[in-house]
Amino acid sequence: MTLTWNPLKKPSLCQKPSLSQGLASYEDDRLLELNFVKLQEMEENSKKLYKEVKRSEDCLSELHKAESKLASDLCNSQICEEEPELKLLCDKYVSVVYQMGHATEDLIELSQRTVVDPMKKITGEFPHIQVAIKKRDQTLAETLRSQQKLEKQQKLERSGPNIVKTEQMKKAFQLAKEDFEKQNRLLVMELPQLYEKRVDYFQPSLQALICSQVDYYGESTRSFSSLMPESCRPKDDVDVLEQKLNQIKSLSIVG
Repeated sequence: MTLTWNPLKKPSLCQKPSLSQGLASYEDDRLLELNFVKLQEMEENSKKLYKEVKRSEDCLSELHKAESKLASDLCNSQICEEEPELKLLCDKYVSVVYQMGHATEDLIELSQRTVVDPMKKITGEFPHIQVAIKKRDQTLAETLRSQQKLEKQQKLERSGPNIVKTEQMKKAFQLAKEDFEKQNRLLVMELPQLYEKRVDYFQPSLQALICSQVDYYGESTRSFSSLMPESCRPKDDVDVLEQKLNQIKSLSIVG
């Protein structure tokens, strides 16, 4: 069954595993609870990450809309109509902004593929974990009830029927206990493994997102730089610094 991921709904991991009341070791109870809390934080952080990526996508989209309007308004302004050279520059500006619109759409799509989709997959595991914990707790409750019935039965007179019934209850309790131990052991073993793999799982997503942003902002720099006169394109930071110093020295108040 495929579970639909809604990052705005309440967390899946909302019910801590019950203490085993002696059916498992204190260490296992402690480890299970600690790893449950860690996975709760992991689920919450996954949702926060989704919201931040979505907000980043919305900001990119709004920025492009604002820039498109600015370019259009400039191109259609009276001053551009009266000045052919400025009109030519504005036309080039409109063209670059249009091209960056496609680049923005690509970056948003890549954000979905590199971050949101992997988050959907990993977050889709949390409901299954809660189901497994709930099943474990139900088995625990059944085992404890079976134990209580057995202890009550063992206090009765050791007659033939009571002895038979006691043996039946022992077998039922043992089966329930083995079932619980199997489920509990699986959770104690696998929950830490899932948590420890979080970095290995997410790091490629983050690297892919960074690479897509490098491409986007690199393309943006190249595109807008093409609008600048050659004389306004400093080759490196040293040229920029030298240029600023010369400008300062040329001021009449310096000297």
